[in-house]
Formats: sequence, C-alpha cells, structure tokens
Amino acid sequence: MVEYCTTETPVTVTTEAPVEVLSAQAECSVKPQELKSRIALNSAKLLQEQRVTNLHVREISQHLENQNDLLQMIRRSQEAQACAQERQAQALEGTQATLLALIQMFKPALKDLRKFLQNANNANVTGAVETGEGVVNMTQQVEDVQ
Repeated sequence: MVEYCTTETPVTVTTEAPVEVLSAQAECSVKPQELKSRIALNSAKLLQEQRVTNLHVREISQHLENQNDLLQMIRRSQEAQACAQERQAQALEGTQATLLALIQMFKPALKDLRKFLQNANNANVTGAVETGEGVVNMTQQVEDVQ
C-alpha cells in the first residue's frame, strides 16, 4: 500500500466566498517547491509500486508457464498410456485368437488320443481277465492311464 502526499492545510469554506476565490487561496498557500517535492515523492512511490506490481506479474507468469509445462507433460504421459493400453488390448486379442486356434487344432488330436487310450485300456482289461491277473492290478492300470 502506498500513501500519497496531499495538501495538509485545511481550507475553511464560508458562504460569502465564491469557489474561485477558495481555489485561488489554496494555490497561493502552497509553495511551488513544496508542490514539486510532493509530486516527486508521489512519482517515486508510484514507480516503486509499479516495480512491485511488475515483479508480481512476472512471478505469476512464470508460475503459469510452469503449470502449462506440467499439464503438457501430463497430457503426453496420458497419450503414451493410452497407446500402451491399445497395444496391450491388441496383444490380448492376438493371444486370445491364437489360443482359440490351438484349441481348435488340438480338439481332433485329443479325441484321437482319448480313443487310443480307451482302446489301450480295454485291451489291457481284456488281457488281464484272460491271463487271470487280479482285479487290484487292473484297477491300478486304469488309474494310471487316467
């Protein structure tokens, strides 16, 4: 806050004196050197206030630039994250498609393997019954196959 110099001499107003006379009296009572001093002091105070204001404006400007830089970094980071997520989604879709293709490929092979194991198991069971091996041995073989 800056205080400015003003006239300190009070002017009394009477009903008989016109306004022109009052202003002429006020001008005469203040010395020209005193007016120059007040003007110089007020000018110096205004300049100081302007310097402080300019400093504050520069600080605010720098702060806003820093915030802008930070926001740009955040935006770039979010864009990079979005690209990474998109690549991950594409990779997952590819993995899912590959797994589905493998399952489709292995289904016939698994059916054939199951038939083979069942036939082998049936052959072992019939062979065990014909040779007279015990039931314990046959049960163990069935569990081993499964």
